[in-house]
Amino acid sequence: MKVFLAFTFVIFILLVTSSVYKNDALIFFSKNHTNLLKGFAILTVFWGHIGSAYSIHGIQWIAGIGVSLFLICSGYGLEASYNKNGLKKYWIKRFLAVILPYWIIYLISAAIVSNSFTLELAFQIIIFIKANWYIRYILIIYIIYWALKKVVLRLKLSQKFFYVLLFSTFILWFIIESLFFAKANAPSLLARQMFAFPLGIVIYDHFSWFKELLTNNRFSIHLTFMVTAIFSVMFLGISQMDFIVSLPYLLSNTISLLTVMPLAFLVIRISCLCYKLFNNGLFNLLGTVSYEIYLIQYFSRQIINQEAWSLYICFIVTILLAITFQIIYKKFRLSKLVKI
Repeated sequence: MKVFLAFTFVIFILLVTSSVYKNDALIFFSKNHTNLLKGFAILTVFWGHIGSAYSIHGIQWIAGIGVSLFLICSGYGLEASYNKNGLKKYWIKRFLAVILPYWIIYLISAAIVSNSFTLELAFQIIIFIKANWYIRYILIIYIIYWALKKVVLRLKLSQKFFYVLLFSTFILWFIIESLFFAKANAPSLLARQMFAFPLGIVIYDHFSWFKELLTNNRFSIHLTFMVTAIFSVMFLGISQMDFIVSLPYLLSNTISLLTVMPLAFLVIRISCLCYKLFNNGLFNLLGTVSYEIYLIQYFSRQIINQEAWSLYICFIVTILLAITFQIIYKKFRLSKLVKI
């Protein structure tokens, strides 16, 4: 525990000291702002997974806040791309940005760390059986978004009707996930994130309203977010109580919706109000390679043991591998051949 706390303190010092490297003004949900949010998100996920190696109870909920941020940014980004380019080369972009890096990193990493790397294992990776849950989750989201936009375009439906389809689909998915696919050891893992992606879409489509809400310094808004944070933390605790855990998953997962996603929304507000601190070098670096870090840390965290140095080695090695992969991938990836 002391080793992990020391590691956390070092990370905090890095954040503070790297916040002085530039002093740009906030441009709400600009590429730089969302990149910083992704940097925060991947740090909480990576930090949470490292903490899990030390059996720190409840730390997975902190990582859940990071996942919510990723999904919010993803929803915002897809809606922004759609409004700019429609569905032009939609799957080529997803393939190059998400699927191909996953295949490369997982196949190479599995070949290195697996004691018995076989064609069967490689095939399971390729068809996403051996993928981390988030990879499958985001791919389903991409399919849903593409399919609903196709329906809207084909039938010439309004944006309001798109929202009806969107939230109806995610509500149905939430119910099906809770009733049939929830895992006993983590029943709310997917369900608690269910509406983060749609929230990102709503933020894009109601940009001015959310900008005002998340950047305004009025006391009433401060108070609203403070109360929301308190209730979210309370629900985090409530969701772990035995009588809640013993409820049918549909009910316990409904409670989990009030936990990590509202806190992720609070992080966005903090990033706006404390932008000088949030706009730091570490978040900026991690944000640019956030997806690569997510993929690599699935394997690299095996470095961690009870020795203090292993945390720092894991952290440094993962970031260096992510940067190296991104540089090489950008140089040789198929986008050199396919104009996007």
